[in-house]
Amino acid sequence: MKPILLIHGYSSEGKNNTVKQIYGTLPQDLRKVLGAQVKALNLSRWISLNDGITIDDISFAMDRALQSPRYRSLLKTGFNVVIHSTGALVVRNWIKNHSPKPSPIHNLVHLAGANFGSGLAHIGQGQLSRWGRLIFSGTGRGAMVLKELEFGSWKTIDMHRHFLEPGNEMFKDYEVQEYCINGSQVPKNLRLVPIRYIKEDSADTTVRTSACNLNFNYVTVKPEPKTFSLTQKQVQDLVNQRLDDHPIIDEHYTYETPYADPDRPRVPFAVAYETAHFGANIGIVTGSDNRPSVIPLIKKALLTPFDTAAYADTAQFFDDQNATTFTKAAKLKWSITEWNKQAQYEGHSQLIFRLRDQNGASVDHFDITIKSHQKKGKNLVNLEDLIEDHHGNKKHPGTITYYLRTQEFKSRRFRDVFDRLKTVDVEITAYQPESDDISFVPISLHLTPDLIATIIKSFQTTIVDVTLARLPSRNVFKITPDQ
Repeated sequence: MKPILLIHGYSSEGKNNTVKQIYGTLPQDLRKVLGAQVKALNLSRWISLNDGITIDDISFAMDRALQSPRYRSLLKTGFNVVIHSTGALVVRNWIKNHSPKPSPIHNLVHLAGANFGSGLAHIGQGQLSRWGRLIFSGTGRGAMVLKELEFGSWKTIDMHRHFLEPGNEMFKDYEVQEYCINGSQVPKNLRLVPIRYIKEDSADTTVRTSACNLNFNYVTVKPEPKTFSLTQKQVQDLVNQRLDDHPIIDEHYTYETPYADPDRPRVPFAVAYETAHFGANIGIVTGSDNRPSVIPLIKKALLTPFDTAAYADTAQFFDDQNATTFTKAAKLKWSITEWNKQAQYEGHSQLIFRLRDQNGASVDHFDITIKSHQKKGKNLVNLEDLIEDHHGNKKHPGTITYYLRTQEFKSRRFRDVFDRLKTVDVEITAYQPESDDISFVPISLHLTPDLIATIIKSFQTTIVDVTLARLPSRNVFKITPDQ
């Protein structure tokens, strides 16, 4: 087996933290289960809490460390990587910016990888957090890293999209096999903390299961060429129809999944039983009680040879372990003094809308209405009623992330609710407050339950990249004949 490199996450470093405090017993656990197959186990450190350091800086520093005489052999012989949390962005960014094709990284295991953000990134950017870090940890707050960890970060979205593009596919072109493992538990002592992102369902106190899972969906919505010939009056008429709650038959935009490739291998994904982001007992890296849930998954991943059939076999192993997790979760006993334990495991999904104009600029002033048709039927569900949280990105206000509950525990089973959805209209209107001479053509997406079920899935993220047609009025530029 190739050497293993461990890479930690945000906030692991502190003023006096030791390697043992950062990685806990994970190095010993790996040596124990892999035995003589562990040729080398390398423990990395990176400064994650300096306010001026970016993910690009860390990835560059990682490359420089690998190019050093002592570790240059890893680039020649190849190596495996096990990351925690923000380490996912560091390594994926290193592959994007520095890795040859094929990459020297063979198997890449994500332990609670914050691939699509963390709610705590927004909390951590505050002044109170800065003071707390300085006083108790002797560090900064990692302001630049937190911006890339915030829900809907453009830089992070574009990094993940890179690996969907032809010629840049992770498995086919870089020849890297990835695996995602996340917990879905909150330690009891954190249930009383008045911050929703610490105790969300289908999350591990820091990273949502859907944010860890790299099996994400990508949808584009773009204007038709004829849309750019609309007059300002025609645009205003469309806006008024929407404001008057009249349905718009949208013929100005098309939507598609441009990178949908049925031949792209599915990334093995599993929720580890009774596992949280951190903690001595149930932390995914440092825990003791959950080793039977976490270590077999890591072992299977690291021992997988680069081969399509072997990778698919490991994906099935992850599926089986995932099913075991939910079988156990279904049997957890309820008590009046505790929260709903099954709700903690119910599947959720992230739905991210990123709004730009045809020039690539963020559309910051907008509203999105998700409106289900009032169809009668037994136990039918409104999509908008499944939304439990929404977050607008602070750096790019043209981005909003919705968090939806997509499963329910009923009759002793976890069931998807999407088979009972109503047809829904998603309406988007935008405006430019500084000028009456700029109009945005509104959008009305008509989505059937079947279509919704193909693009929004439990434990996954869906990114909807929307290009809004931005139209200047005739007053912005005129040509008149010489008199």
